[in-house]
Amino acid sequence: EYLRNTCASFRKRVKAPLHLTGHHSDISAMTFGKANTPVLLCSASSDYIIVWDIELCRKRTREGKVAGGTVIGTLLGEVVHLSFSYSDDRVVACAGATAYILNSKKQEVLSALTGHLGPLTSAEFCPWSSDVLVTTSEDRTFKVWDLKNESVYYQSFVLSAAPLYSLLFLEENRHVVVGSMDGQVWCFSLPDDYKCQLVTKTDLQRTEKRYNTQQSGAANEVETSKPVLKMALCDAFTDTRNDQNKYVNTIIQFLVIYI
Repeated sequence: EYLRNTCASFRKRVKAPLHLTGHHSDISAMTFGKANTPVLLCSASSDYIIVWDIELCRKRTREGKVAGGTVIGTLLGEVVHLSFSYSDDRVVACAGATAYILNSKKQEVLSALTGHLGPLTSAEFCPWSSDVLVTTSEDRTFKVWDLKNESVYYQSFVLSAAPLYSLLFLEENRHVVVGSMDGQVWCFSLPDDYKCQLVTKTDLQRTEKRYNTQQSGAANEVETSKPVLKMALCDAFTDTRNDQNKYVNTIIQFLVIYI
């Protein structure tokens, strides 16, 4: 949880929250690192982007010292999304139509990726290729980036009438899934040449309507769009024994979609 310019980190069996102060304006985005040790938290506001080592901050608090973080970016604009690389050595920050790749250990902008025609909404590092990044945008497209050369491997066509808002990698099948603000979900293959091919598409509103009809025999009269704000893989339901076609046809069942 966070409120304005203060981060509060909670842990099981710890009564008092850990307060992390350092921002001078409202916090607009936060994310945890991918590694278990050390536990890193990155927070962003219009003034700073700060990486916090949670255990180190907790130790300093117990010693009566100020729990400080490492400023890795300043005055990059309103950051709407943050994400660590899988080795936690880099952070991507989305501000306006630019994706900033930052060193997570010190204040250093490694690259600034531009090319989208609208503000970015999300960006994630590829789990099986550390120098590949995928971004989504309000321009209703996604891009696959080559971070070494700061160039674009692939740019999608316009997928929807609504902005794309979230994305998820499926490492086992090397797929990337993107979701939109009007409840559409697309799954694309991400092969070695990064020329994405559409695997399947799901409309959440139609899926829900079909499910409700099967359960009750009648569809809901009021239909509302289902914005896909966040996606995560639900490992408990993944069956690796299923063949490729069955996996693709039921891919939506493996996702937890927050709407």
